Amino acid sequence: MKPIHLSVGRFNIDIIVNIEKMPDTDEFLTTDLMEIMPGGAAVNYAVAITKLGHSSKLLAKVGKNTITQSLMESIAEMGVGLDYVEEINAPQSMALIFLRKNGKISMVRKLGASTLITQEDVKKYFGLFDTIHFASVPPNIVVRDPMARLISYDPGPFSKDVNEVDVDLLYLNEKESKAINLDKIRAKIIVIKMGEKGAKVITENQECYVEAYKVDNIVDTTGAGDVFDATFNYSLLEGLSIEEGLKLAVTASAIKIQRLGGISSPNLNEVYEALKIYEPKVKCI
Repeated sequence: MKPIHLSVGRFNIDIIVNIEKMPDTDEFLTTDLMEIMPGGAAVNYAVAITKLGHSSKLLAKVGKNTITQSLMESIAEMGVGLDYVEEINAPQSMALIFLRKNGKISMVRKLGASTLITQEDVKKYFGLFDTIHFASVPPNIVVRDPMARLISYDPGPFSKDVNEVDVDLLYLNEKESKAINLDKIRAKIIVIKMGEKGAKVITENQECYVEAYKVDNIVDTTGAGDVFDATFNYSLLEGLSIEEGLKLAVTASAIKIQRLGGISSPNLNEVYEALKIYEPKVKCI
């Protein structure tokens, strides 16, 4: 039976615009790209883990509107379960993503219904999932299900608020890791994602580093970290080593950044085909 993941966090309407500079007052610019897509870290994770071959359900709150409903249908068609998505009378969470030619992004968020998730919402579903992944939510929502095999947390914009959390895996980017006292974190594994410098894993007994999977055509880095999280979690549940998991995760992220949108993650076959072309080096000490 496939492992089942619960992805807790936001369902966003992502508006992606290709633009190199912000227009000045009374200046009008044109763009060759303006797309509306489903997004949010929890959505990106849920889609990615489904494409890798596991099952996923999304726990989120959304505003009632036709655009949200249409975008939810698109991720349901990808296999993401929406049983625990609650429509409420609140503004829909949205993100305006400014995409640069080098694939780097900047973002403006409108916080809405997605911020209303509580720890009690999560506790309702204890015992139903192999993995609970908390994606870009405040630490006070993070709670351990004693019956789950794996609890993981990627705080994203809430990393500055993380003091003590009880999780198996904590995912951070390099900037976030420098702002947190890692000695106070109750996590069996800490993963630090470093973009073009690769990634590293810190456990009680060892530290492993993997180089990045090099690509020439970077289109959009949106969701690359969420794809990494999903792939590494997948590898652990499949009983793979940390070294193998790191190789898979950086490769999956590299494939994603060559595509538009946070939900454009690869399937497992694409990851293994890419590893036939190049295999990132891993070093553990």
